[in-house]
Amino acid sequence: MQRAVDLDRYDAAALAARSGVKWALHGGAALAAWVADMDFPVAPEIAAALVERVGRDDLGYPDRALAQSVRSAFASRSLVRYGHEVDAADVVVLADVVQAIWLCVLTLTDPGDGIAMLTPAYPPFLLVPEDTGRRSLTCDLVAGADRFELDLAALERLVREERPRCLLLCNPHNPTGRSFGRDELRAIAQLAREADLVVVSDEIHADLTLPGATHVPFATLSPDAAARTVTLSSASKAFNVAGLRCAVAAFGSPDLRQRFERIPARARGDVSVPGMLAALVAWSRCDGWLDAVLQRLASNRAVVVRWAADRPGQVRLLPPEATYLAWLDLRGAGLGDDPAGWLLEHAGVALSRGPDFGRAGSGFARLNFATPAPVLDEILDRMGRALDRRR
Repeated sequence: MQRAVDLDRYDAAALAARSGVKWALHGGAALAAWVADMDFPVAPEIAAALVERVGRDDLGYPDRALAQSVRSAFASRSLVRYGHEVDAADVVVLADVVQAIWLCVLTLTDPGDGIAMLTPAYPPFLLVPEDTGRRSLTCDLVAGADRFELDLAALERLVREERPRCLLLCNPHNPTGRSFGRDELRAIAQLAREADLVVVSDEIHADLTLPGATHVPFATLSPDAAARTVTLSSASKAFNVAGLRCAVAAFGSPDLRQRFERIPARARGDVSVPGMLAALVAWSRCDGWLDAVLQRLASNRAVVVRWAADRPGQVRLLPPEATYLAWLDLRGAGLGDDPAGWLLEHAGVALSRGPDFGRAGSGFARLNFATPAPVLDEILDRMGRALDRRR
């Protein structure tokens, strides 16, 4: 039986005492709503499994069976939850999704190749081309009436003119919260086929798809899409265990996996026992906890949407369909390119800086709303009062 969890267990003072970077960066000087950690208690099943393992003093080198169990659990979950057929033999266990992105670019492309991505983009996407000697090619999403939309014509033009070798896709999308629809993804898949692109699909937020949306794994679109796709995932975001460092890369073909493994496993580093154990328990035994969290996130999203709607001309928010991230358009408030910096100084609230997500992030800030309801209320109240004074 799923044990109930008090998602409002921690107040702002208790959170400020945490040692993780989210709350430690600014100490008690600001309420933290930036990096993508949730402020909710960990699922009891995960906590119990970790305590039990420590209680047995059983933290030696992991047996290979544990990694195999993680691969199998991910494959099973992908099929049952999303209809995505994954061969566990083509799943590689890694430390985190960012590591997987770098390794994919290093092994599946060559120096000088173009790396395409949709912007605003998760900041590591923007860093990897420069770090690896590749070219960064960006295509901005377009703000529609009620959501950000793919500019397919612009993406086609970019691919035709710049001839990238790889597309870094973030679906669900960070920071806008888009859960791309099947038709949009099919259009991207057709373009990938025509241009022979490798698609590295970061689907770490798939389990955080909110009511009203449906996650479509890119690799499920067609056999061709599957064969050219590496799907990246982790329990870290949805189950709040990012510090334990465990992720997976699922290769749609043995050829992609073999090319990836040109960097030997020893050079990639091993994953810890606690990290693999947490992922295994999360993916096999914690869906009841996740359902409760998704309900709370939907409620918190509604609170943030109402708050933004009450400030026309200053704040615009296209409601996220997934994630616990709100991409706030604050250009109307006149706070400059980096509204997060202004809000940190004048409201005592730490958001993620919009410019870190690329040129398309100028005038924006990213708000993490995965926090207890009283803390979210205080975050929004502080921001609202600061904006009112500015008005």
